[in-house]
Amino acid sequence: MQFESFEQALHVCMTAEQGTDEHEAALIYCLDHAPADLKEKIKEGLADFHKGRQEKHDGGCGCGCNHD
Repeated sequence: MQFESFEQALHVCMTAEQGTDEHEAALIYCLDHAPADLKEKIKEGLADFHKGRQEKHDGGCGCGCNHD
């Protein structure tokens, strides 16, 4: 996904459903273009995004993802 500004990507971060590719792309764009004081918060959000994806598959989710 292409973003024209940090503000546009930030809007997507706040409105897109968490766990979607669109949400992840916006988080990455914001991380790359954020003012220094926001970068740490964005890094935490991206880490939570990936942690949440992994937790969905823990414990034998039955989706065939083969995560152990």
